[in-house]
Amino acid sequence: MTDVLLLGSFHFKDSKKDFYSFETQEELNSLAQTLLRFSPDAVAVESAAHQQAAVNAAYQKFSLCDLQNADKMRNETLGEIQMFNNIGPLRYNNETVQIGFRIAGMQGLSEVYAIDDDSEIDGEVFEHPSLAMQEAMKNFFDYDGECENTIADMFRHVNSAEWSFRNHQVYLRANEVGNHENYLGTRMLAQWYERNLKIFSNIQRLAEQHSRIFVVYGAGHLQILRDLICADSRLRLADVMQYLPVSELKS
Repeated sequence: MTDVLLLGSFHFKDSKKDFYSFETQEELNSLAQTLLRFSPDAVAVESAAHQQAAVNAAYQKFSLCDLQNADKMRNETLGEIQMFNNIGPLRYNNETVQIGFRIAGMQGLSEVYAIDDDSEIDGEVFEHPSLAMQEAMKNFFDYDGECENTIADMFRHVNSAEWSFRNHQVYLRANEVGNHENYLGTRMLAQWYERNLKIFSNIQRLAEQHSRIFVVYGAGHLQILRDLICADSRLRLADVMQYLPVSELKS
């Protein structure tokens, strides 16, 4: 039996948070300390599996001391990485580095595993959503906007069952878009499921060699990945809420 701790994340590069500030680094360190109670023997991140060599090189270049050097994090990178046929710098304002590399480094692991598939989905249905999709999107964004501003609050929010449910409803409503001749929404949804199935296959292969896998991934993937992990009798999904700190700002 392999235990899997699946942490959903917002994408740091799209956040207004200053991930290089002392305050945010203190919050991230507090998060890491609670996550380390899981004691992983493998860490997996949202980077394309075919970029494993680039992830290895970046992790070897990374040092936990970097996280105390705001100037270095702002001005330097950890190399280049490819995603969706684009090559770009791997910066420090990235959950792969700030959480994945941090946890692996603190745990003394020699490698971080890339488990993503970088096949893109056809986003046309999101450009012309149906009324049902628009309703689901509004329900999701209204709920998503209720999050408080601390790191602890943000992670508890995006890892909640309600967040995943509302997010997944957008994809399910998209399935209705189109008609019996083009099945436009169904094709998009099939692409989305295929990507997640490939991610899961990489987790399954990791589980053959490891007993406690920590996975940090975009929270939009949670609904499908949770279902798949729970459906495999060889895997056991840990309760992520038991490993998330409660905001110190809460009364």
